[in-house]
Amino acid sequence: MRDIRLALPVAIAWAVLAALSSFAGLLSIAALLAAASAGACLLLARVLVGRLPAVVGDALRTLGLGAGLACPLLLGADGVVGSGLDECGRLTLLLLGQTAPTEVMVTGCDGAGTMRSAMLLRAPDVALTIGGSATGACDAWLDGSRWLLACTELEVREPQAWAAWAGPLRDGLLGASAQLPGVGGELLPGLAIGDERRVSPQLRTAMLDTGLSHLTAVSGANCVIVVGAAFQAAAALGARRAVRVLVAAGALLAFVVLVTPEPSVVRAGAMASIGLLGIVTGRRAGAVALLSLAVLVVLALQPHLATSAGFALSALATCGLIVHGQPITRVLTRWLPTPIAALIAVPLAAQLWCTPVLVALDARISLVSVLANLLAGPAAPIVTVVGLAACLAAPLAPAVAVGLAWVAWLPAAWIAQVAMVAQQLPAAQAPWPVAPWGVVAASAMLALVTIGHARRRLARGIAAALALGLVVGLGAAWPSIRLGSLADWRIAQCDVGQGSATLVRHAGATVLVDAGEDPALVRQCLSMLGVQRVDLLVLTHFDVDHSGGSPALVGRTGLLVHGPLDERAVPVVEELAAGGAATQQAQRGDAWQVGEIRVEALWPVGELEPGNDASVALSIDLPGADAGAGARARSPASGALMPDGAIELVVLGDLSAQPQSRLLRAGVPPAAVVVVSHHGSADQLPALYRRVGASAGLVGVGENDYGHPTDAALRIVRESGGVPLRTDELGTIALAVDERGVRVWTERGGSAEVGDAP
Repeated sequence: MRDIRLALPVAIAWAVLAALSSFAGLLSIAALLAAASAGACLLLARVLVGRLPAVVGDALRTLGLGAGLACPLLLGADGVVGSGLDECGRLTLLLLGQTAPTEVMVTGCDGAGTMRSAMLLRAPDVALTIGGSATGACDAWLDGSRWLLACTELEVREPQAWAAWAGPLRDGLLGASAQLPGVGGELLPGLAIGDERRVSPQLRTAMLDTGLSHLTAVSGANCVIVVGAAFQAAAALGARRAVRVLVAAGALLAFVVLVTPEPSVVRAGAMASIGLLGIVTGRRAGAVALLSLAVLVVLALQPHLATSAGFALSALATCGLIVHGQPITRVLTRWLPTPIAALIAVPLAAQLWCTPVLVALDARISLVSVLANLLAGPAAPIVTVVGLAACLAAPLAPAVAVGLAWVAWLPAAWIAQVAMVAQQLPAAQAPWPVAPWGVVAASAMLALVTIGHARRRLARGIAAALALGLVVGLGAAWPSIRLGSLADWRIAQCDVGQGSATLVRHAGATVLVDAGEDPALVRQCLSMLGVQRVDLLVLTHFDVDHSGGSPALVGRTGLLVHGPLDERAVPVVEELAAGGAATQQAQRGDAWQVGEIRVEALWPVGELEPGNDASVALSIDLPGADAGAGARARSPASGALMPDGAIELVVLGDLSAQPQSRLLRAGVPPAAVVVVSHHGSADQLPALYRRVGASAGLVGVGENDYGHPTDAALRIVRESGGVPLRTDELGTIALAVDERGVRVWTERGGSAEVGDAP
């Protein structure tokens, strides 16, 4: 395992760049400090040689080399930051995608040549062409060391010759597969050339949840398949080794252009080449060194990737395949045939190395990813090769392309069905501790396997890692296990820190009101409560503590209802809509039926400025629970005849006392549960809470500097006959509402009854 040490200096340099990339003004100073630190460490290791233990000398040399490598990376990032794209009147762009947001290369600034990678976030309503150039007026700004662009007008020219040939091929595959039925037809272009325009949000989510999204993301695996097929085809024709290598390299280059030469695709091609070298030749030491060099070069050219999760996952997966792919295969061959052992070992090794990053992004572990990859993996090369053949045949022989597309449809449909079925398996997504402890635990599992391999006890290392994962996973899942004591819960207040996220469910229908600030905490709560999809998402307003967690719901939301829009709201709504959600702005009297759940807007009334006092207030009613409010009451907002019994829940957003007074005059129903406005601020109207008369007052709150929840707000809830329940003290809170009253389960406590329903 000495070969892994070759990667340590590059990892140190990467970490230094990631930590400092957001401090634009300090990059040049940091580069000087890194150079000085490198010299000091190397000099110290030289002077004290023989006086220190060998391990200390090795550590000093590794730190010195890492600091030395960080110096040019920091200078490169400083060059990107200082390129001054924000001062350019007109930019010339090389387009690398067809729709914004997309990667571009900035090739000109007011007529002067330059070469900078950037992300085009917004573009006018013009057709973008891959490989084409565009000139226009764009606003440019920095996000760390990453240039972001928003263009108000663009003049787009035809693609250059190196890219023009690929467009008709991509369109030809779409045409050939247009009549293919079901999810297989949706998935085929994505599996073959990474074109996901037809993939539905539901299928995309299933692929993500089951660890199969890499099959449509033009990952290194796709590139390896293309290179391997070209290499073997050349060999079958009797070509010499040098010719086979050239043919494989040419095929890889053409494939990169065909699937759009975005930087992520170029990186996948580079990583695939290195991974293929390590797997085919078995020279892991050389492959790790080449991988480290590739990472260093990529970071020097594109410093913003130091903080890119996608780049980290690409590099780690490749490293996992190189280091542990074959050793895990050898361990598994003690019990399994070699082909099956290899099919299991490849996703297992990649998953092991990627897990620390994955759990930092989403505190869940997929228990079905290895199984899903085992089942879907053998079909992926067939789809890629046959789909590419259909793509190449489309301009010359459309009928042949259609026939090939039908052949590729069968394995594509199999992969899609594997994803859809695996997603529905019990505990397909298991809870995992949130960062930093979840990252520490996943890193410890990787360390155990690596140490076991180094000591030639890989099987023991794997067993120790699995034992640790079982303990950590059970600890994270314990609240979900305990939740079984209140299996009939209907309302839950998620613990998302200083923010709000209220969940309502009945008979498979799910409504979520607000999404907190942190997507990872929202995902963790939904996972603990066993919720995979949200039928109706209501964002009461767009403060970050109510809408910041919405990225966790992209592709998992059916309908988005929201309050008045402001500049913060547009990207949130656009992202959810791009994931397949329909959108609607709420006004008092609007109502939505989600299964048997009725949701009605009580506020806002008329045209209000976006903000706290324009928050959407709601009443939510579920069938089958007579809470004793009398028979067949009419909705105070719309006048519609309501079901028997009281409203289960009233949500007040962040309304202050003044709009609460107007809401009281307009009419608000009694309810069993109320979500206390504005995290329990002092600006409340006691008369409104007396009118609601809730038995429980939910307070979504975390550590804050505002004094939330205030004693005054908690006293109002108590004086209105309710019990305040705070997420900062109790964690996630689940409630069941029926004729017996309100029963409560809390993440950090047990179950109890808090009182009779009103």
